[in-house]
Amino acid sequence: MKNLIKARPSPAMVVALVALFVSLGGTAAALQGQNSVQSDDLGPGAQVKAPDVADNAVYSPDVANNSLTGSDVSESSLDATPLRTRVAQGGCEPAVPGTGVMVKVGSVCIDKYEASVWSSPTGGTQYGATGDDYPCNDNGQGCTTIYARSVAGVTPSRFITYFQAQQALANSGKRLPTNAEWQMAVAGTPDSTACNVGPAGSVANTGANAGCVSNHGANDMVGNLLEWAADWDEEGGVCATWPAVDFGSDGTCLGRGSGEASSRFPGALVRGGNFVDGAGAGPFAVNAVRPSSSFAEFGFRGAR
Repeated sequence: MKNLIKARPSPAMVVALVALFVSLGGTAAALQGQNSVQSDDLGPGAQVKAPDVADNAVYSPDVANNSLTGSDVSESSLDATPLRTRVAQGGCEPAVPGTGVMVKVGSVCIDKYEASVWSSPTGGTQYGATGDDYPCNDNGQGCTTIYARSVAGVTPSRFITYFQAQQALANSGKRLPTNAEWQMAVAGTPDSTACNVGPAGSVANTGANAGCVSNHGANDMVGNLLEWAADWDEEGGVCATWPAVDFGSDGTCLGRGSGEASSRFPGALVRGGNFVDGAGAGPFAVNAVRPSSSFAEFGFRGAR
C-alpha cells in the first residue's frame, strides 16, 4: 500500500485525466485563484455572459486600454446628460428623459424653470403659450398626452387648471410641490423688480430674468406667473398683505376673512404673484383660488 501511495501517475494517466476534465467542460470554473481566468480559458462559445458577472464587479483596472469599441456598447443605455449637469442636479435628473432640469431643495427636487406643456417629453407642440389650447378637459380627464417640461428660453404654459397641471406633471414623473416645499425652494429670491412683477408687465420667457433666482437655483418663483401648489384651502375672500417689514407687503387672499359667515368654494393655493401684481408679488404671496380656474396669469412647476 505504501508503495502505491508514493507512485507517480503515468503519462497516460495524466493525459486521461486532462481529457476527462475538458470533456466535462472544465475551464475557468476549476480555477480558484484571484485573476485566474485568462483569455485562453474562454472558448469560442462565449461561456461568460452578463448575468454571470455581479453588479459593480468590473472596474476600469479590469479592462485593458483600447479593448472596448463602439460595437461593445449599447448607446441607448447611455445617459446623454453632460457630467457637470448631472453633478449640479445632485440626484435630481429627470425621471422621464427630456422633461428638463430640476434643482435640489433639501430632500426634494424642484423644477428650475416654470413649466411649459408639450405633446411629448422631449418637445413637439407646445400648449398654453398663447391661449387655452390643451387637448384635454379642464378637470384633468383625458390628459394622457401632455407633458410638463422645465426648460429655458420658452414662454411658460399658462391658462391651465390645477387638474391639468397635475396630470401633465404625472406624465413627466413629477407632481405639484406642496406649499411647504414651494416655500423652501423660493428662499433667497429677490422681492423686487429683479423679478417680473410689473405692475404693467407681460409674461417673460423662462430664465429671462437673470437676477430672479432662489438660493437653490430655481428661476422666476416670484412674479411672472402664479404657480399652483398641491395644497387646498377655502377660496380666498377678503384679501390682505403681509407686514411690509421683513415680508415686503406680499399679498395674501386665503380663506374666509374676519366677519365672513358663509363658507366658500374649495381653493387650491397659488404662490409667488405674477407679472401685474407689483409689490403684491413676492416669496410670501399666497392666494387660494378655485382649482378649475385657468387664467392667463396661472402657471406651475413640478417637484418629486
